[in-house]
Amino acid sequence: MLVARELDVRPDPLGIARTLAASGRPGVALLHAAETGDHAWARWSWIGACPDRRSHRLDPLVDDPQPPASRGSTLAAAPRWIGVLPYEHRRDLERPAWRPEDRRPPTRIDRPIWLRYPAVVGVDHLTGRVMVTGIDRRAVDALAAAVQGRLAPAPPALRIEVADDEPAARHEGRIVAAKELILAGDLYQVNLARRLLIRVLRGDALTLYASLVRKAPTPLGAFMDLGEGLRVVSTSPELFLRAEPDPDSRGDSRRWGALLTAPIKGTRPRGKDAKEDRALAEELDRDPKERAELTMIIDVERNDLGRVAVPGSVRVTSLPHVHTHRTLHHRVACVTARARPECSREDVLRAMLPSGSVTGAPKVRAMEVIATLEPRRRGLYTGAIGHIAHDGGLTMAMAIRTAVLEEGEGEYWTGGGIVADSDPEREVEETRWKALQLQQAAQGRG
Repeated sequence: MLVARELDVRPDPLGIARTLAASGRPGVALLHAAETGDHAWARWSWIGACPDRRSHRLDPLVDDPQPPASRGSTLAAAPRWIGVLPYEHRRDLERPAWRPEDRRPPTRIDRPIWLRYPAVVGVDHLTGRVMVTGIDRRAVDALAAAVQGRLAPAPPALRIEVADDEPAARHEGRIVAAKELILAGDLYQVNLARRLLIRVLRGDALTLYASLVRKAPTPLGAFMDLGEGLRVVSTSPELFLRAEPDPDSRGDSRRWGALLTAPIKGTRPRGKDAKEDRALAEELDRDPKERAELTMIIDVERNDLGRVAVPGSVRVTSLPHVHTHRTLHHRVACVTARARPECSREDVLRAMLPSGSVTGAPKVRAMEVIATLEPRRRGLYTGAIGHIAHDGGLTMAMAIRTAVLEEGEGEYWTGGGIVADSDPEREVEETRWKALQLQQAAQGRG
């Protein structure tokens, strides 16, 4: 049975995470709703430390002897496992005959990494309540003692260096090559990305996260200490997958019911004033290239959901529309379905990972083109980051706007979808928009 305890501390998720990190607790994880809204995943932030188990399974509950909690309560919705699912884990989708042997250097994260937390701190952004939820009183009291009555230390000053991994002109050349394949009928759309290199010269990864999320708040922000010097920092705006427990499962943690994904395609920067800002959003909404791109990706997502969904249950429940964040405008849609009873949780994850939103159409051929044109393996980029709750529910963000650091050095990828009428120069410029928060942090701009 789950146990909870309310805390008399400031409802400051980042401060709580910093307190736990400063006290030397290993495995600090922060799932941060820094931009709240009417989404179910935007009300709570969660902070954990001192994980007691590690899993490299796609679905960690397969390895978890702890039975799932009853659904429907706030306690049951608290994270049990927090982790990452890298893009590289599903490279088995590609057909070896269509691409050469992959001789590119290995990547930092190439398999799932899940950490199990006996207790987590929850911050309710609607009411301001802070409480610890865990599997027993001992776990709850230990985490509460690490937080209660302590002040978060002042964050260290941040200084980072950001550099292109290669000249931007090479990415432009890849876009030209992709367009030739599209015009030849080889595929319809492909997501291509380029890599930026990061060095943290002063400060730490949590301070880097604080800087990035201050500039670009999101309901799906994340910081993770994965151990062995590996850190993940993400301000992803895109929902990869939200899955609710099957209400008829009777405690069977292998099954999900309702499924939701929210692909994003199309980007514009924010304007210098209200008039320019409105014009940029309207231009994005009208742009035929952006509209076609999102339409194609919606079809891919519907197809992937259809592999595990009850026939007739796949629906576009929110038509494509512009959603505005602090630094960017995006076009987004929502696609929902209901998982078939015979499909396990792992079946659903295998069907959805990696997302069509960050691969292309058709998905498998797009992945093969990505492996041929991009000079580096993606690792975590365009995989997923998030948690599985005690009741078996899942919420995961797309691993974009994400930095992976190892002992203070790492990478940040930025990319976009390429279609037949993409303009290579404009596509390269879009990758700069998507890295704006990182560049501002490097320039020391608050």
